[in-house]
Amino acid sequence: MSEAAQLGARESGPRADEARARGRAPSAICVDEEAHVWRARLLLVLFFLACVLPGFFTLPVIDRDEARFAQATRQMVESGDFITPRLGDEPRYKKPIGIYWLQAAAVEMTGMGAQAPIWAYRIPSLLAACLAVLLTHAVGLRLFGARAAFWGAILLAACIVLGGESRLAKTDATLLACAVAGQFVLARLYLARGERLALSWPLLFWGAMGASILIKGPIAPMLAAFTAIGVSLWDRDWRWLKGLRPLVGVPLMLAIVLPWLIAIAAHSGADFFHEAIGKDLLGKVAAGQESHGAPPGAHLAAFLVIFWPGAALAVSAIPWVWANRAEPAVRFCLAWIVPFWIVFELTATKLPHYTLPAYPAIALLAGAALASGRLDRPSWWMRTLVVMAAVGGIVSGLALAGAFYWFESRVPAEAVVLAILAAAIGAIVIWQAVRASMASAYRVLLAQAIVLYTLGFGVVAPRLDLLWTSPRLAAAIAADVACPDPQVMVAGFSEASLLFDIGTGTQTGGGAQAADFLAGPGCRVAVVDERQRPGFDARLAELGHAARTLDTVKGLNLGNGRLLTLDLLVAPDGAGTKGP
Repeated sequence: MSEAAQLGARESGPRADEARARGRAPSAICVDEEAHVWRARLLLVLFFLACVLPGFFTLPVIDRDEARFAQATRQMVESGDFITPRLGDEPRYKKPIGIYWLQAAAVEMTGMGAQAPIWAYRIPSLLAACLAVLLTHAVGLRLFGARAAFWGAILLAACIVLGGESRLAKTDATLLACAVAGQFVLARLYLARGERLALSWPLLFWGAMGASILIKGPIAPMLAAFTAIGVSLWDRDWRWLKGLRPLVGVPLMLAIVLPWLIAIAAHSGADFFHEAIGKDLLGKVAAGQESHGAPPGAHLAAFLVIFWPGAALAVSAIPWVWANRAEPAVRFCLAWIVPFWIVFELTATKLPHYTLPAYPAIALLAGAALASGRLDRPSWWMRTLVVMAAVGGIVSGLALAGAFYWFESRVPAEAVVLAILAAAIGAIVIWQAVRASMASAYRVLLAQAIVLYTLGFGVVAPRLDLLWTSPRLAAAIAADVACPDPQVMVAGFSEASLLFDIGTGTQTGGGAQAADFLAGPGCRVAVVDERQRPGFDARLAELGHAARTLDTVKGLNLGNGRLLTLDLLVAPDGAGTKGP
């Protein structure tokens, strides 16, 4: 008997029979089950927050995607137009409306309205990511049992990519929650084949599909379809899919999606569909957009980094997964991962978070392998992987402190303490990996993850001034310009963070345009990058004008990685400026 089957066989008897009568998988049984599950959920939430809250409130808006989504939401709240998102003067048709509605609701609930700080716009991502972790735990309970479910969920909560998406006001964390909700229903139906389940299950599935379409189009339905088709072909059995009750569920999904689609079609005609489907969705399949092209295999290479610290355990689980591939729970997870992953490896445009909806299944397989006892005495290569993960954490901690010193010529005391602590914990992980079990080493490795995220997101990143060009420009304008609401134009830097930090009315363009702008009436500030300065000076001379430099801000364009040297310029008479 395979190890996955043995796990299920251990949980038999009256409790298992009762569980089957309720439609519960026997592997979800544990002593004092309900209390255990709630304790596990509480611990997962606390661990997730410990990983994610550092930097959540203090990181400025991040270019490019977060700034675009947040600014479009801000303009939606300012204008009262909740049908057509706009970025500046242009409609933003690349994504559906769902995330804008959620962010608008979040900022309104804070009571600060459109001018709420960026963390308010991030609230939907934070809550959705936490929900995804809890749903992963729920899926794992049904597929593999309590211990495997907990390990799978905590590996997902700890991974770099989910932590990053939880801190960003964009679509992917919310999409993940919808996708895992759909997979939860599919897993429930798959394990309960032959039983007629309550209507709430298919309604949850189709509701999640409808919500996911409003968030990011067809990604979650595609994942669900691949999973259902994969296990059905493997089993040569399609009958279990009747439990989805499409005659009831599809109308629910359409009722969620169609009202906005009809409204946006009335507002924009075919423009939304041309931009969102023709250019954004299909365009990414055919060619790498915004310099994000990469060859097949790039997602696999990225996984080894962005699923840290769980990647070493996931790779170590491969022999167990292969040995138990005939088990329904393992088979379901493989159907969840493989087809979806292949599609995105073949897609020309690649960003690391594209394969995130497959990560819960990977985490659960890793957790199931650990719970099986197969990894209690790991092979030398498995131990080596964990040692490498710990060394990676040590190097990252030292590198973060070193980077701060490189750019700022100083290191905060808390950064030094956290870097040393990360190194000390990493040394313990190495000792455990060499001398003890995989589970023992990973318990300590998870503590190292919390320390590193606190160091990187909570201490180093928010204080690296070079990264935050737009808020520093906004602070310089506020400090140097006397009038309360100056007109601003920026030449050589056009990221959406300018609109979010300086104001929706901020204009962008080239150097010559900035000169024309500065020559106009009223209180005006031209911000000109050194690359645009020759064109600015030449055009200003043609106009017979001159400019006075108030300040110079040096920074990094996070959108393209270019260093910037930006001069704040006003008319030479100093009108509207503070000081001499």
